[in-house]
Formats: sequence, structure tokens, C-alpha cells
Amino acid sequence: MNTIGISTNSFINLSKKSSINRFHKLSTPILPYVIPHHPEITIFTQDMSATLPFTLTIVAATRMEIAPLLAKYNATPGDFTGLYTAGNQLHFLITGMGMMNTAAHLALYSARYNRDFYIDAGICGAFNRQLSIGEVVQISSETYGDFGVENDDTFEDFFDLGFIDKKEDAFQYGLCSPLPSAHLANIGLPKASSITVNKVHGNEKTIAVIQEKYRADTENMEGLAFYYVLQLIQKPGIEIRAISNYVEKRNKDNWDIPGSIRNLNDALIRFIEHQRM
Repeated sequence: MNTIGISTNSFINLSKKSSINRFHKLSTPILPYVIPHHPEITIFTQDMSATLPFTLTIVAATRMEIAPLLAKYNATPGDFTGLYTAGNQLHFLITGMGMMNTAAHLALYSARYNRDFYIDAGICGAFNRQLSIGEVVQISSETYGDFGVENDDTFEDFFDLGFIDKKEDAFQYGLCSPLPSAHLANIGLPKASSITVNKVHGNEKTIAVIQEKYRADTENMEGLAFYYVLQLIQKPGIEIRAISNYVEKRNKDNWDIPGSIRNLNDALIRFIEHQRM
């Protein structure tokens, strides 16, 4: 069984074939939690409260992607759809998959709660084979990856067609990027670019067209909506993704969703704990 042991200051990554072989000493009992649909991952939690010097909201499309965080910080349902809280300082917002869900939930949430910093967390596919499966990156820019018109064998987006101004505030040269923030210096992850899509690519021909057009490192289904809302409300944040697979003809044997979730949550926990020091 693939198991994670979590203590106050550590998140133990174990290989896919390993079992529990060590735990840090805990001052309070640990309790098992199994991620739904991925019973090979078990999380051991410690009862603790999260105290941060600023208010942080971690946004995710699915509960599965941040289940270790919810368990570690004993997050409980809040008074907003998809909201889980670990005190006022640390919120988790589950929006549902896709740009529409992310934009709607995040916009409504931000109208109710005034937060200092946001993180969009999830898994993604990689075009760039220099990135390793399981690697965690911060996304430095987003744009649409399938918002446009097919013209026989070519694809033209709405920037090409002149319907969207590349220099408008939210889309500088067609890209949407994080606003400046001192918190970005503490992320400590390699940077990658991304496109946001409504369908993940799995056809060699269309993959080649999209790679040629955008030269993006990764693709996901929510990041652009996250950055767009933050631009509109003028709040800083960062998108953090773990590579679960390469963008190629679908081959689930090459995927590592449990490993990418472990590594993603490991990185997020390190960031949170660093802020609490």
C-alpha cells in the first residue's frame, strides 16, 4: 500500500512499491484517512490548527487533489459551497472541474471573503518532456488552449481572429500571469507555462498543432480562470501543478496520479509550514 505519514513539519514521500517504514514522533495520535478512488494512498493526520501571518485560500478543482491538506489541517466544511476551513487564516475552496466552475465559484467566494493570497493547486499534463512525471511547478503564464476556430488542419484562436485584444489588462499579449507579491519569493518551485483547455489532448496530430502554436510546457483545465479572476479582483496568487502524465495518445499506464498528488501536497505543506515559522 502506498502510504504517506504526515507530522507537524514533515510530509513523507514513499515510492509506489514501498510501505510505512518510518514516522516522526508525534505529540498527538495520528488517524488514517484514505483518499476516495485512490485507496493506495493513506494519510495519517495530526490534530492541529493552522496559524498564518496572512489569510490564504487554496483553490482546487477536486477534493482528491488536496485531500492530504484537508486531512493534515483538519479542515471542516464552511458556510460557502465547496469551502473547507482550518481557522480564518487557511481556507480551501473546491470549485469543480473546468474554467466555468472555477471562475464562478472563485468570483462569488472572493466577493464574500477578503483574502491576502491565493494558490490554485492541482495536477496537469506536460508537453515538455524535460519535466518529470511527479514534478511540481509554478505556472508563470496561462492562456486559452482551445478557444477558437478550426480551419481544416489549422487552429486559429480568438486572438488571431481579432476578437480579443492581446493588450487588454487581463491578457497581456494573450497571456494571463500572477500579480506581484512578496509571497511568490517563498514558492521555491521551477516555473512553467501552461494552456487551459476544455478537453485534454490525446491525438498526436492536434497535439503537434497546439505545441507549435503555443509552445506551452503544460496543460490543465482551470488555471486561466483562476488567474483571470485574480486579475479582475486585483489579488495576488500562484498556480501550482504536479505533472501526472505527458500529453500524448492516452496511455494510463504512464500516468501517476497518486504520486503527483503526494508531491503536490508535499510542496503546499512546505509552503504553509514555512510561513508559520
